[in-house]
Amino acid sequence: MRKMIKGISVCNPVDIERDYLMYTVDYAIKHGIEHMQFIGPIHNPEKGNIDGMTIYRKYSCFNISKDMEFVYNTIRYVNEACKKAHDAGIKTYVWHHELEVPPNFIEVYPEICNSYGDVEVTHPIIRDFLENKLQDFFSEYPLIDGIILTLHETRIPLLKLKNQKLQKKDRVKYITEILYDTCKALGKELIVRTFASIEEDYEMMLQAFEEISTDLLVMDKWTQFDWSLTAPNNTFFHKVKNNPLFVETDIFGEFFGKGRLPLMLKEHIKEKFEYCEKFNPAGYVSRIDRGGCDPFGEVNEVNINIMNACMSGENVDDAIESFFKEKYPKAAKEVMNLMEKTEHILRKIIYLKGYYFSELSAFPSLNHSKNHFYFEMMRNNYDIASDEWFVPKNWERGSIESVIFEKESAAKESAELFEQFEALKGKIEENDYQNLWEKFANLKYVAAIWCELAKSFIYYTKYFETSDIKYKNELVETVEKLRVLNNEGKQILGNRFYCTQLNLFDDTDNSAELVKNFTEELMQTFEAEEKQVKELDSKKLTDYVICGGATEGHKIQKEVNFSDTFLIDGCICRIPGSGRGTNWSTVNAHGWFSYLVKIVPNYKNTIRISAGSTGTSTDVKITVGNNEFKFYGEPSKNAEFIINYVSNENENYVRIRFDRISPNTPHIYTIEIMR
Repeated sequence: MRKMIKGISVCNPVDIERDYLMYTVDYAIKHGIEHMQFIGPIHNPEKGNIDGMTIYRKYSCFNISKDMEFVYNTIRYVNEACKKAHDAGIKTYVWHHELEVPPNFIEVYPEICNSYGDVEVTHPIIRDFLENKLQDFFSEYPLIDGIILTLHETRIPLLKLKNQKLQKKDRVKYITEILYDTCKALGKELIVRTFASIEEDYEMMLQAFEEISTDLLVMDKWTQFDWSLTAPNNTFFHKVKNNPLFVETDIFGEFFGKGRLPLMLKEHIKEKFEYCEKFNPAGYVSRIDRGGCDPFGEVNEVNINIMNACMSGENVDDAIESFFKEKYPKAAKEVMNLMEKTEHILRKIIYLKGYYFSELSAFPSLNHSKNHFYFEMMRNNYDIASDEWFVPKNWERGSIESVIFEKESAAKESAELFEQFEALKGKIEENDYQNLWEKFANLKYVAAIWCELAKSFIYYTKYFETSDIKYKNELVETVEKLRVLNNEGKQILGNRFYCTQLNLFDDTDNSAELVKNFTEELMQTFEAEEKQVKELDSKKLTDYVICGGATEGHKIQKEVNFSDTFLIDGCICRIPGSGRGTNWSTVNAHGWFSYLVKIVPNYKNTIRISAGSTGTSTDVKITVGNNEFKFYGEPSKNAEFIINYVSNENENYVRIRFDRISPNTPHIYTIEIMR
């Protein structure tokens, strides 16, 4: 078997903790790992990236925004770990996202902004800051071999900036080249992550990287777009031509349990590894933890053994059998047989006939459910027009009865698995038994809860399709079942209950009450949507859209993951962007969404749009067909836009698109096509 880089990434994405970090270094030494990546609290605006772990020198005035205790601890812990790793011949790297500046950087240097208010990336201060930041970082961490660069999820969204002197590709090249040249001058490496969901962006970034250097290692996930079991193999690998490919894997389960559910990924890892080997990658780096959970010392550690066996050319079945014999000597075969079934069951929970139904990183929010079309897919005549990455091509749902059967069978199989496990009590050491009990109990409740989740989408949608009160009653009953299951899970499992795990980006007290939050918001939205439907139906309109409603339909299209929905003052709305982003970055800066609405052909159609904003005014670009209309300075509440659209004689539908065009986020409530 050819020589390949064998890597792991750790501390994903949490504060660096010394004992755990040193444990992972010892693990790497023991298992022949030669490449380690430290991720750290990458999304924390105060601690994330190399910015949060570095003491600036030239730009020392911005150190006041740092958590200095975290900085000093991280310097000690990472340098200690790197020394041990380097003594064993292991290279070490730190994750970093750009373009990233301190919170008040623009206030101190307002000259870096253009007429739109976005940072002009070519301003000399930006170059100087980036160069000095890297110099300061490697001065503090002299044994770090390089950084892993991602050009997304930052305060300054490089690919989305307005009024720039450089086009997207040239911006990517410009910023990456600054970092590459600085690293090279310091004797360090730069590894680049594409992390692009849109194909044209992926190709553009690869071209930019290739123009900088064909020696740049391009790191990308082995599933296309993200980590779900439902995501396909990464077909974008074909586009990596002249740079070496470095494959990033998730063997912990970020989107399928995040370590709290029993999961043996035997088929997933084998199939993905076999696919990736066709491209002769330089090697693999595997995420082995997430959000403070790790697999060491428990049953899901088997996945690390499977991956190690694949990379070493060893027999996977032998590696699995050896793991269970060592871990559970008196019940090895029984536990192994139970774990063999977990991948199949979890696929049934998170798939819906091959659709990315619902990730298992957490119980979904209502906004997540609407933005992933979970209501739309339950329509009698479903028609999902978006080309987003989680929508399978030529997807066929089948009957609603088959949907319910799929979810109910997963719940039944999970309950049976839990019973079979409990019969092993006494054959497994007490601590190991308790850990396994929590995992299989969580699987039982997760399967039952996700089953009722699917039914809530079905009954909600059916009610608005038929106006039949029985579906409203069934929705209420399903919501109550969700609450009962949630309460049972909390009572039995306490803070180990899967559905109370904290939201990564929300530290509020309510972040743990995911099911409770969902059911409350679902019913509030249902009541609001029911009221708005009655009001709009009474107007005898040609067509209307309740933007952000669960049944908004109209072949909605939107920017991938960037079009949130809200319930404001009793009315539902959608925004072109991410509301969460406003709290920790401006990644949401320039989103869009659109609908295909019915119009009268050969007629002057009057389009009325109700809107608002949490900013100082409602600013939005509205495109009707090929006609653009820009509105600035409109009221931040109760704004109304009237657009006249003259259709041709064969035109029965027109697409209406909404774009964010200023720092003020527009809220779009309803669209009315008036007769």
